[in-house]
Amino acid sequence: MFIDDIRSFFTERNLRPIAVNADRISLYYQDREEGCYALIVFDCPEGAEFTASQYQNIKRQIYDSLAQGSPKRVYMHTILVTGDVSRACQITGKEAESWIIDTGNYRLIIYENQNYDYIGIRRGLEDFLLREYSPFEAGKEEEMPHEPLRYKEKNTLSRYFSPVNTAIVLSNILVFLIINTLLPESTGDMYVNKGALSWRDILENGEYYRLITYMFLHSGLSHLTNNMIVLLFIGDNLERAMGKWRYLTAYLASGILAGAVSIFYNMIKYNNIISIGASGAIFGVVGGMAYVVAVNRGRLENISTRQLVWFVIFSLYGGLTSQGVDNAAHIGGLLSGFLLAALLYRKQKKNHIG
Repeated sequence: MFIDDIRSFFTERNLRPIAVNADRISLYYQDREEGCYALIVFDCPEGAEFTASQYQNIKRQIYDSLAQGSPKRVYMHTILVTGDVSRACQITGKEAESWIIDTGNYRLIIYENQNYDYIGIRRGLEDFLLREYSPFEAGKEEEMPHEPLRYKEKNTLSRYFSPVNTAIVLSNILVFLIINTLLPESTGDMYVNKGALSWRDILENGEYYRLITYMFLHSGLSHLTNNMIVLLFIGDNLERAMGKWRYLTAYLASGILAGAVSIFYNMIKYNNIISIGASGAIFGVVGGMAYVVAVNRGRLENISTRQLVWFVIFSLYGGLTSQGVDNAAHIGGLLSGFLLAALLYRKQKKNHIG
């Protein structure tokens, strides 16, 4: 049976099965240095074998049992194996730490707000379904439509390139190329100065647009590259957690507030300087990640609290010990991102378990 193949898949990947006194439920466990990871597999072919309340109660009971017997933090994830995806979604509420295996089309379904991976099993599970149950196997070409594989490819791609974050990165690159290749050199200098963050031009001339344009300007290739690499690595995680429009709002608002802090600081110090770069908004992304990780019990996807703390420490230290760095914008962005995430982020139901 298909469910037996799924169970064998998990045991072959060093997930230790634990006996559960409940029908249609399989529990797997893996002990790691940073915590204990539990995977609950619900076998519900009709999608009506469990109610949403039963689903939550089962998770809570398992969590409480594991947490009492382990000094480490316990992380949980669920997989519903079902032939009725719509009913399964009603059970889980599409919470962040759950996936669905569609037995009608033999595909792994991961929605936008859900964790793109869990203890490294996603890629192997997708490959297993494709290899063992591909509709292109001999004699199966007419049995199933081709759509499931197209869905899978699109879904897999979105795990690495979230649309809004990718668009922001491409916009920064495009602006840099236009300024440095398409415009004359003197005009390029004027263009950078015109869009840069300057408290005199904003407060005295009313050029408030600079609070947005400065985020898309960079002084050189290394400046652009460093910022975009960081944004690519962490921005997509936050976008999947918050959703496209909330993420875009948080990113732009963090950049604007970071710029406002920089203006206030330099005006008080009477520093007649200009600032450019996406780092204020990027620190806002880091601040937002810090909040989301905190409310998700110290981890979001593959990012932990410890990793974020060290990143912030090294980034701020590098700025404070370097010349020409707008540290006021960095700190303002970090705090703004944290507060904006507190306002915009909607914690998934799973996060109430334990």
